[in-house]
Amino acid sequence: MSEIEAESSDTVIMPVMMTGAANLEEQLASMMATLDRLSKESAEKDAQIKRQNDQIAELTKKLEKKSSEASNKGLGAEDADKESHHIEESDNDRKAKTTAP
Repeated sequence: MSEIEAESSDTVIMPVMMTGAANLEEQLASMMATLDRLSKESAEKDAQIKRQNDQIAELTKKLEKKSSEASNKGLGAEDADKESHHIEESDNDRKAKTTAP
C-alpha cells in the first residue's frame, strides 16, 4: 500500500471513529441524565413515604388518645367503634389528598 492510500484510508476511518466516540459521549450523557432523574425521583418518593409515616404515627396517637378517653368516659364499645371509623375515614381522605397530583 502506498502512503497516499494509507492516508486516504485513515481519513475514511477517522470520521467513523469520531462518530462512534460522539455517539458514546451522547449515550453516556443520556445515561447520566437518566440516573440523575431517577435519583431525584427516588429522593422525592422517600420524602413522601416519610411524610406519610409521620401522618400515620400522628393519627395512631390520636386514635389511641380517643380510645383511652372513650374508655375513661365510660362510652360503650359501639360509640368507640363509631369514633374509630370516623377517624379512619378522615385518614383515608387525607391520604387521597396527599397522593392526588
